[in-house]
Amino acid sequence: MTKSTCKLCKEKKSLIKKSHIISEFLHKEIFDENHKLIAFDPKELRKTNPRISRPSSGAYEGNLLCKKCDNEIIGKYESYVSKLLNKKLNKNEKIKCNIKHSKDKGTIIELSDLNYSSLKLFLLSLLWRAHISSRDEYQNVDLGPYANKIGQSILNENPGSDDDTIITISKLDPTAGFSNFIAQPIRYKLDNSTYYIIIINGYIIIYFLKENHLSKKIKHQRLKEDGTLEMVEIPKDKVSSLIMNYIGVTK
Repeated sequence: MTKSTCKLCKEKKSLIKKSHIISEFLHKEIFDENHKLIAFDPKELRKTNPRISRPSSGAYEGNLLCKKCDNEIIGKYESYVSKLLNKKLNKNEKIKCNIKHSKDKGTIIELSDLNYSSLKLFLLSLLWRAHISSRDEYQNVDLGPYANKIGQSILNENPGSDDDTIITISKLDPTAGFSNFIAQPIRYKLDNSTYYIIIINGYIIIYFLKENHLSKKIKHQRLKEDGTLEMVEIPKDKVSSLIMNYIGVTK
């Protein structure tokens, strides 16, 4: 069997034929009864009954990773987040959730007792997998000198401090109708630094590769080493325009 270099461990091994770029469990709610991925043109999002198509699966690519890196290392992080999202954590893994409402700040969701390492490494793996992919929808992701650093973090199970690749998460109001929506990552520049945004199933994930004035402004929202996370919920009346601007669809 032909051997190639694994993108993560850098060892020459037999590589698997199907590595998902965005983890398959995140597509669960957008698969139909035949495990076909529900997809549609972004402009259709404005319609009451959007035209849908059914590609066979989520985005995947072969000859990127060896079995150990894909199934065991990244798979370990995926397992934790899948249980977290599906409320299937073990008793000793249970998190606390406190929801606050105010006229000034809206709805704030305060999470604690998160597994900082597993959650952060999972989120980093999504961005890193998009970086190593050759698929057209991920060509906007180029981590440059940060790619090796992030890859080593994933491989060595070392998430770094919460100031090292700052990650914030916001939540879309679930009644807005975008809880089953996955958008491709988009790269932005600010203060001569790069940051990325991915929208996945009602969550807006922002990765700051380097601190800038925006990351400083929302510093309190970062995923913290102590296992806490403060999420702002985007109100329903602002969600649609936010999504349309993100994917470049005008009225």
